[in-house]
Amino acid sequence: MAFEYIAINDPVYRSTCVERNQKDYVLVKPKVYNKVPITLPNWEPEPCCLNTRYKKQDQRVKDMVVKPDDVWMLSYPKSGTTWCQEMIWLICNDLDYEKAASVKLNTRFPFLDLGGIRDLPPGLDPVKEVESIASPRFIKSHLPVALLPDQIWEVKPKMVYVRRNPKSVAVSYYHHSVSLHDYKGTMDQFVRSFMKELEFFSPYHRHVIEYHNLDCQHNILHLCYEDMKKDLKSTLQRVSSFFNKSYTDEQLNDLAQHLSFDMMKENNSVNRKEWVKFQLEQTNRTDKLGDPDYLFIRRGETDGWRRELDPELSRELEEWTDRKVDNPNHMKLFVY
Repeated sequence: MAFEYIAINDPVYRSTCVERNQKDYVLVKPKVYNKVPITLPNWEPEPCCLNTRYKKQDQRVKDMVVKPDDVWMLSYPKSGTTWCQEMIWLICNDLDYEKAASVKLNTRFPFLDLGGIRDLPPGLDPVKEVESIASPRFIKSHLPVALLPDQIWEVKPKMVYVRRNPKSVAVSYYHHSVSLHDYKGTMDQFVRSFMKELEFFSPYHRHVIEYHNLDCQHNILHLCYEDMKKDLKSTLQRVSSFFNKSYTDEQLNDLAQHLSFDMMKENNSVNRKEWVKFQLEQTNRTDKLGDPDYLFIRRGETDGWRRELDPELSRELEEWTDRKVDNPNHMKLFVY
């Protein structure tokens, strides 16, 4: 077996995982990872928090054929992924707003790992979908570097990675887990679990640091959610240049308007209302269909955590980052 599946022995997890609806969580580590071109000295990947369902696709992903014209959107969850997906797809497809409106984002940009963390409607297999779509393929993944297909390091397709303030990630991930994963715990429980690296795709800091220390920087573009909120047009220019595209100021202004939070929230091609509706129906929570905190695109803020995080929990998140990040250059990735 090419992967280690490690049971979670944390006493808090074991005593509360059933009531929080997280009983199938497990730590996954590949046994072979020497193909990852990482520059961190004496690097060894930490186990990644996933779901026992991941066993159905672990080797399928590792052995997947990667194509030179693939476009990979990579991130830790709730870091601005959907925003970047829509931006990248439009920039790479000559600003085809008509097609973007008529074809759902998850069809244009399949989520490779989805079947490894949750049950899906019958017949839906994201790995098979990625393998069968026409080139150029647009692929979304939250996997850490060690779990990506081995070929990605040899073929070197274009990759975009986006990061976000850990406090914003924690709060947004909590609401996402409540609506789409039927998480039944409190925010305090979730954030403390997040800090123990026991939420999907964790460990968080290692996820970000590893992607920023790959020896393939010519084919990976790094973005920051907070920078995009401050100056989206500059990001659009960087992304266009990365994909060898050129657009006028007027075209970029129109794209920035299309990508505004208010427009994205109402865009049925990207707001995943059908997924939220499906999940709420499956879990007998249809009374939440109109609740703004159960929307996939919820607030789109850079500092909404200030309203929602208890001051003590906020301080603990800062101390957690201080413990996890001992390199001053790496710390720059987490402080805004």
